Amino acid sequence: MDRARQWTNSGRFVVDPRLKSILLFGGTFDPVHNGHTAMAIGAMAESGTSQLTILPAGNPYQRGRLPIATPQQRVAMLEIAFAQVINVVIDTRELERSGPTYTLDTLRELRQIHGDEASLVWLIGGDAFARIDTWHKWQSLFTFANFAVAIRQEEPHPLHIASVALKAYLASRQTGAPTLGALPCGSYAMLKAPVPPVSSTDIRVRMMNHQSIRGLAPDGVCDYIEQHKIYELGEKIQVGYQKTDDNRH
Repeated sequence: MDRARQWTNSGRFVVDPRLKSILLFGGTFDPVHNGHTAMAIGAMAESGTSQLTILPAGNPYQRGRLPIATPQQRVAMLEIAFAQVINVVIDTRELERSGPTYTLDTLRELRQIHGDEASLVWLIGGDAFARIDTWHKWQSLFTFANFAVAIRQEEPHPLHIASVALKAYLASRQTGAPTLGALPCGSYAMLKAPVPPVSSTDIRVRMMNHQSIRGLAPDGVCDYIEQHKIYELGEKIQVGYQKTDDNRH
C-alpha cells in the first residue's frame, strides 16, 4: 500500500509536494459519510487550501472499540466518497504505524515533507477541539499546523465548554478562516459552514438493524457497505481503552 496517494484521471496515485496549503483530515472513517465529505469540501473552500489530505487512523487510541471495517475497506470507501473531489490525497501512514496514533507524530512527518513555509491546516470537529488540551503534547501541535474547527449542527461552541487553560492559550491565536491557508501554523479559525448531523455510529447501528443507510453516506459507499456486509456483526470492543468520540491523543 502506498503511503500517500492521490487519485488522478490516469488511474494512478501520486502526491505533489509542491502544494503549499494543505487541509489535513484525520479520523477512523468507519465508515466515511456525508458529514465527512461536506465538512472537508466546505473547509477547503473557506480556508483557501489547495489540497485535501485524508489520514485514516490506525490504532484507534482513546476509543472503546476497534474499527469494524478493515484498513483496506476504509481506504476503499474514502476513495469512493472523494472520487469527484480535485486534489485529494489518501495518506495511509497512520495505518502503517505500529502503536497508538499520535497527531503530533503525523504533523512532524508532514512538516518534514512539505517544508517550513507550507500551510498545514488540521480539520477538527468542535467537540474534539474543545478538549485538545488532553492530547499528547498538545501545545506542540500548534508549532506544526493551524486548526480549522467545524461545528456540527446543534453542537455547543467549543470555547463555551473548553477548559480555562485552553481558552487562555487560544486567546491570541484566532484568525479568519481565509487566512489559514496563508499561514504556516500557530492559528485556528471557526468555520461557518454547518456540518450535517450524520455519524458513523448511526450508520453502523442501522446496518446491524438491517435498516437503510441511503442519504447518510455517498451512494457508492452505501453500495460498498451493503455488498461487503461490513457492519452487520456489531462492535469490536478493545479492552483497556477509554471510550471517547475521538481517535487520537
